[in-house]
Amino acid sequence: MTDLAASVVRSTFAAGAKLRHARVFHPDGLNLAGRLHAETEYEHLFGAGERAVIARLSKGTGTPGSLPDVLGFAFRVLDRRNEPWDFALATTGGGSLGRFVILPSRGWAHARYGSLMPYRVGKTMPLWFFAEPDTGQPTSASLAALTEHLQEHPISFELLAGGITGQAVRVGSLTLRLAESAEHRTDFFDPMLNHPDGVELLPKIVGKVREFAYAGSRNGRGEAE
Repeated sequence: MTDLAASVVRSTFAAGAKLRHARVFHPDGLNLAGRLHAETEYEHLFGAGERAVIARLSKGTGTPGSLPDVLGFAFRVLDRRNEPWDFALATTGGGSLGRFVILPSRGWAHARYGSLMPYRVGKTMPLWFFAEPDTGQPTSASLAALTEHLQEHPISFELLAGGITGQAVRVGSLTLRLAESAEHRTDFFDPMLNHPDGVELLPKIVGKVREFAYAGSRNGRGEAE
């Protein structure tokens, strides 16, 4: 990617974030905290036992009230070396082709979140990560309804991974609650910046565009790199 193209992407997202006084996408959301428990075969990535997590659930375009929207699920987990690993997932379609398409969801309980871009973990074939919510979450896409639910109940997600064909397998589970202000010390989740050694998002050129977009958005709303 040329320096000019990178500058255009950064500047565009910086201007959008500055104009909106928020993220260009997913401006409205809830800060969460909790734990991830990895399946035994994935402990080499996440570590054993309960891993600390901070997360954010959000509406992509900020539609009002309970109106459907592209829903976002971003979270940061400490990996096996206690370094941050960021995931940024959005509601997508199902199947081999649907995972490439961002789709609105009518409610938190119906959302199916996907990474859109695949990961290469070591020498494995590309893997997509997915998160599926527990069915007790609100059936509308209202942030107010989700907040009310979280005041009484934690929420959970099943974390899955799968290739372009075949069945996705369970990687682990997340349990989350509303975060205390001291727990949530970041305003961004950047999967291009924060990931373990030996893990990368593909294809690299798309990853570069995404990296510059994230950086531009942070700059536009006044957050340091």
